[in-house]
Amino acid sequence: MQIEWIKLKNFRNFKNTHINFRKKTLIIGANDVGKTNLLYAIRLLLDRTLSDAEIEPSETDFHIQFDGKQFNRFAIKIKLADIKEDAVISKLKGRVNDDGETYLEYKAEGKNLTHKLYIGYEEDSLEEIDSRVYLKHIHFRYIQSSRNLSQFIRSEKRQLIKLSKEDRDEANTKTDKTQEEEIQTDLEKVNEDIGKLSYVADATKLVNEELKKLSHHHSGYAVNLEAKAINFSTFIDQLSLGAKTYERSIGLGGDGRNNQILVALWKAKSERENDLESEAVIYCVEEPEAHLHPHQQRKLAKYLIEELPGQVFISSHSPQITQAFRPDGITRLFEEAGATFAASDGCSDCVDAAWSAMGYRMSILPAEAFFADVVFLVEGPSEILFYNELSRQLDIDLDFYNISILSVDGIDFKVFVSILKAMQIPWIMRTDNDVFKVQRSKPPKWRFAGLNRALRIAGKREYKHYNKEIFPEGLSKEWEAESKVLNPKGIYLSKIDLENDLGYACEASLKKYTKKTSRLKAVEYLQEKKALRMTRFLTGYKETLKTLKDDNLAKPLLHAVRLVKELRTI
Repeated sequence: MQIEWIKLKNFRNFKNTHINFRKKTLIIGANDVGKTNLLYAIRLLLDRTLSDAEIEPSETDFHIQFDGKQFNRFAIKIKLADIKEDAVISKLKGRVNDDGETYLEYKAEGKNLTHKLYIGYEEDSLEEIDSRVYLKHIHFRYIQSSRNLSQFIRSEKRQLIKLSKEDRDEANTKTDKTQEEEIQTDLEKVNEDIGKLSYVADATKLVNEELKKLSHHHSGYAVNLEAKAINFSTFIDQLSLGAKTYERSIGLGGDGRNNQILVALWKAKSERENDLESEAVIYCVEEPEAHLHPHQQRKLAKYLIEELPGQVFISSHSPQITQAFRPDGITRLFEEAGATFAASDGCSDCVDAAWSAMGYRMSILPAEAFFADVVFLVEGPSEILFYNELSRQLDIDLDFYNISILSVDGIDFKVFVSILKAMQIPWIMRTDNDVFKVQRSKPPKWRFAGLNRALRIAGKREYKHYNKEIFPEGLSKEWEAESKVLNPKGIYLSKIDLENDLGYACEASLKKYTKKTSRLKAVEYLQEKKALRMTRFLTGYKETLKTLKDDNLAKPLLHAVRLVKELRTI
């Protein structure tokens, strides 16, 4: 069984939102966009740890519009699909259709802060029910982001021991009882010996003397320091997790290690607690990356995806966690006009083919881009170096504006654009004005590769092959005319390429750096070892970039800033 989708109407951040899920779903988005609220909406219907009193609506659950109007009703509806578990089907009885589907709905009234629950096998004809009786064999396991790791570990540890104790056979139970009696005798002996320690005896004597001074009632009363775990059952309850390395006992470590221990305990307990063949289990973890090193974050993400049975929901701000998911398993939440929506209605197939085209080139940068307000696509490493430095010289804080500069690095711009569009992430791009000879063409022809690349992404008519040799410099009229159409769409075309455009804009500084007498020679020198020589040029002559504020080179960067400002004022 799994949750196929959820519909949220006038609930907290969500005005009218439909979100699809996968078997393994990652939920990402900015702070306060509604990730926890989305998970809480699911919990209202599926989390049995929330009591009947706790699922009653509150005034803050009802969506408030930009104009201040607050709605008086909200509704949460989910579709459960692929229901095959025998115990679940038995409990739901006639409410599962032939396709293994059922629908649950929560409706709340703001006037008297009450709610009603509904269930049925057809979305548009649900019947009201008195309680969440359907949860008998549906187990929703939730770990919130602000978790007390030590407290969780103690709780999960006790429950795991309890379950293991219940699973014993008769022989083990008998052997354990004998062992328990021996341990109890040892505990009593330990307690007696502790009282004989000189400093313990002296400390208890002092306390008793002071008690006598306080009240005559204490004249025949004495306290003593004793081992707290004198009783065997108390002793077991107070067992704590320890660790060993190379046969040496050590502390468990920091919160990062405890986070991993918690997840391991959580899974071990669930496997003992539930019959996974006949019952449904849904796991939900908020920000599992907390306190973990990037490499361990990736390892944890793989574990959560591959090892946890049943459906898994993860909310995260981590590029390392994101990297473990394909985009069709990612739900990106974003805000628009005071309400939260899911890009492409949540987990989507529309980027699957494009993502596959990226193949082995997938890296941490594309994952980081999913968290950006605007992505600026450029050709390669030299452009990243240049625009990072240009932003500093123009006092543009890329982190403040949440702009990611992403190199396509030999992959078609269209691949990245299709993914960003599906995730509804605004983007800007700058590409070279390449001109290539058409191979094996007779008579020879040349194609405007860069110009057509930009026009293709803009959905505009492309230029036909040219029958005379031509260079980017010869396309100035076409460049100027098409730039007026392309630039408003966030598509920028170099006059030639980065190095040549920089040669025109900063000719004197580039000649001085390269020790060349002509602009062309200086550009050729820069292009021979692009990233290395670009780094050295920017290190020695970065102040020169301040003069580029009104140059074409700066236009895409400034456009990205404008987009962010517009988004933040909507």
